[in-house]
Amino acid sequence: MRDESGLLTGWGPDHYGFMHLGFQEYLAACELRRLAFEGDKDAVLKDLASHYGESWWQEVILMLLAQGNPSLFTPFMRQTLLQPRFEVANELLGLILEEAAEVSVTPFVELLQQLPGEDPDHWARQLKALHVLERLRADAELNALVNSLCQHPLGEVQVLAQARAQAAIRPTRITQQGGVELVLIPGDPFHMGSPASDAEGDKYERPARDVQVPAFYLGRHPVTNEEYGQFLKANPDGEEPGYWGKRQFNQARQPVVGISWHAAQRFAEWAGGRLPTEAEWEYAARAGTTTRYWWGDKVGKNNANCAGCGSQWDGKQSSPVGSFQPNAFGLHDMLGNVWEWVQDCWHESYEGAPTDGSAWGEHQGGNCDRRVRRGGPWNNLPWYVRSASRTRSPPDYRFDYLGFRLAQDI
Repeated sequence: MRDESGLLTGWGPDHYGFMHLGFQEYLAACELRRLAFEGDKDAVLKDLASHYGESWWQEVILMLLAQGNPSLFTPFMRQTLLQPRFEVANELLGLILEEAAEVSVTPFVELLQQLPGEDPDHWARQLKALHVLERLRADAELNALVNSLCQHPLGEVQVLAQARAQAAIRPTRITQQGGVELVLIPGDPFHMGSPASDAEGDKYERPARDVQVPAFYLGRHPVTNEEYGQFLKANPDGEEPGYWGKRQFNQARQPVVGISWHAAQRFAEWAGGRLPTEAEWEYAARAGTTTRYWWGDKVGKNNANCAGCGSQWDGKQSSPVGSFQPNAFGLHDMLGNVWEWVQDCWHESYEGAPTDGSAWGEHQGGNCDRRVRRGGPWNNLPWYVRSASRTRSPPDYRFDYLGFRLAQDI
């Protein structure tokens, strides 16, 4: 077999190993599946779950859960939720939710139904379970739990539960094509830009001025890979994202990245919407606040908007949409995760900018060879994530930190 197939390699006169680790990982997963169904399932899966988060076992776990009929997802996750590394091994959890043959909300609901007790580690696991249910869009299950979670001892759980309770009474709509969820943003005046008194402000963000924004609809999240994939299915000649084949950027509920401004425009037209104007975007990001970030003036462990979601401006990768806490308008990921294209042409300052919430176009002295992007990405410092922060790129620019959000007129 060594000489004729290349499957094995010689480690010694009578000692052989697999040429490729993938064969070993696959056969290990098959043997664990056999042991689970022929022996003590809970004991086998508990032993495997004890290796959760260890890189050596990652592919074995993924291959085990990729096999269905029947699936081992629920019993394995029940054991995994008890492990101390569950709340920190974010990348592995994302891959499991993407690659498992079957995914069930049951183990996560069961964890949230348990009384919180006094163990902060248990609270952290419940927070992660809450994020998973948000990611799986388990609205019925979450709505049934929301009242009890509003009294949870962990503040981050309370915030998410209260935001969901408020979101339930805010008007929303779903686009017929793409299935993008849009939230009604009420019209109101606001102060746009950085005031001269803010030492962290930038010359591009001034002079600050009052802008009247009419009511409009805006995506609850940035457009996801799943939603953009529907566009490509309906439009085979559409622009494929630049990072479509990279595992760290192509999960269904991650924001689509590697998208040019032109491709974002085409998706928006197909979905029956448009890109937001720069004024609409900042108004929605601030959600009635005047601080640097919608949660305050500082980014820290307890108010970083993304604490515990695996994308704390740490230079690793984007997070699934909804990993960030929502602002008062019920919008996720407005600050952080990915930069977002907006409609406007670039201007070096706000001198002469519109005050009615409309886009600032080329006929108004702008440079449409550069288009504005807002929001700040996963790989930048918090300074770029301020509500007023703005920058620009050529409209054909594509990178792994740049996506977009859909807007729609009333």
